[in-house]
Amino acid sequence: MENRNPYAAPQTNVTPSERDADEYGEIKLFSPRGRIGRVRYIGYSMGLTILTWIVIGIIAAIVSQIDQSALVLVIVVGYVAVLVIQFLLTIQRAHDMNVTGWLSLIWLLPLGVFVFWFVPGTRGENDYGRRPPPNTALVVILTCLVPIVFIGVLAAIAIPAYQDYTLRAQVSEGLNMAAGIKADVMEAYGRTGAAPADRLAAGLSADPTDTSGLYVDSIDVAKGTIVITYGGNANESLAGGVLAMRPYVMSDKTVVWRCGQGPVPGGAMPMDASATPFTADIMPAYLPSACRP
Repeated sequence: MENRNPYAAPQTNVTPSERDADEYGEIKLFSPRGRIGRVRYIGYSMGLTILTWIVIGIIAAIVSQIDQSALVLVIVVGYVAVLVIQFLLTIQRAHDMNVTGWLSLIWLLPLGVFVFWFVPGTRGENDYGRRPPPNTALVVILTCLVPIVFIGVLAAIAIPAYQDYTLRAQVSEGLNMAAGIKADVMEAYGRTGAAPADRLAAGLSADPTDTSGLYVDSIDVAKGTIVITYGGNANESLAGGVLAMRPYVMSDKTVVWRCGQGPVPGGAMPMDASATPFTADIMPAYLPSACRP
């Protein structure tokens, strides 16, 4: 019998990579089976969502040049694709927690996704298969970068929207200040049967700058038309801009108003046909819907 040193190192190769190779499950992105860990779930769900919308955006841009009616269909397909991807990944994430894939429905609830972000998966094999393989450096980097990109995309959408909101709020100041002057013009018309020629005829002071605000420099009256001039602290896109409100008279002598580039009231005649046809030199996007062409 060959003598063996009981303290000698084993000769068989039992490195961890070979020993544990069969302990991990296979990652299947587009499958309701298997398991996926938290890091992969966050990175893949956000990454695939952004990638899907980029593809849909390119397709939508092409389709819009060919057939506008098909644009809605492309957007709907995009939403469906994103939902399918999210649910498939969330089902696998639920499996990693050793619970049924039906738990993925809480993803639809506000903040429900954070359950899948923070609840750890089970160690080792569970009822839904082997544990996911360890996260590679690429997966970790992707998971770290994707939220940054996602926040950047949201900021690119939110910042212009907020700026538009701010500009519309500044325009609204002029409209609110003009409300009282509209009543003065209608009162003067009811009393004289003619459009007031200026502020004095409307019962106001002569100086248009007497009616001013934070974003409004002046409000004048010219043959019944109320002319709002923006300036002062208004955004540079509005500074010096003009928004007019022109009065029209219905057959029953009711006074109605046309705001900016809005449509002429049906069946109405101008209170003063010789009035300068002011409308607005402010971009329609910053005007209320009633003042847009």
